[in-house]
Amino acid sequence: MPTATILTERRRSARNRTLIGGKVIFNQRQSTLDCTVRNLSEDGALLVFSGSVALPDLFELYLPLKRESRMVRTRWRDSARIGVAFAAASKQDDAPVPLDLVRRLRRLEQENATLKARIVELTEGA
Repeated sequence: MPTATILTERRRSARNRTLIGGKVIFNQRQSTLDCTVRNLSEDGALLVFSGSVALPDLFELYLPLKRESRMVRTRWRDSARIGVAFAAASKQDDAPVPLDLVRRLRRLEQENATLKARIVELTEGA
């Protein structure tokens, strides 16, 4: 029998090779970095960057192609590559907005328009 190293698969779900763009969001949504997602599974992903990067252990990964945002936790790092595990359920960009927020937004937009009209009225009268 030939001498061969058997690698044990530690992943809970199968990974799919990908080549899609991603965006890492961190620092209270103040900082972003572009990356390439090289493989993706139900539990995590492999992110590749153009060079070595310093990221926190927990950050947000946005996949524009899928219109999906996930919180991820760093599992391992290797220069410009980072393996991550998904930390929370995905959020879809097109998720419905609660009706009370829509009503509040409309009310605030009306108040804003009223205030802008009042400013114009006061500055033109001066």
